[in-house]
Amino acid sequence: MMTHSFPKGLHSFNIRIYKIVDDHLLDPIISWSESNNTFIVWDLKWLCKKILPKCVGLGRNYPHFFSELQYRGFERVNGFEQLEFGHENFVRGQPHRLRKMVLQVWMQMMEKI
Repeated sequence: MMTHSFPKGLHSFNIRIYKIVDDHLLDPIISWSESNNTFIVWDLKWLCKKILPKCVGLGRNYPHFFSELQYRGFERVNGFEQLEFGHENFVRGQPHRLRKMVLQVWMQMMEKI
């Protein structure tokens, strides 16, 4: 796994999911796509059994994990047989862009008020 410097003030969910997706040891379960701007869940069973329970804040199960992804602005990529998710600011090798994800969620919350 590469070591990245993450901006201060990020939500722990964004850092955790970035680290998990970026961990080459987990590639058979979850990894970056070839485009490097989406990630793919290759083995949902193992993700739910081995990864999610160990990572506080990612969700206890797939529905909760999926809900967290949606809340943070991730979108499911259609037309792919595996589970593929993307966010314009979730990009391989660019953890500094995660900062913009925090601002988007905050702005969306403020619009609802």
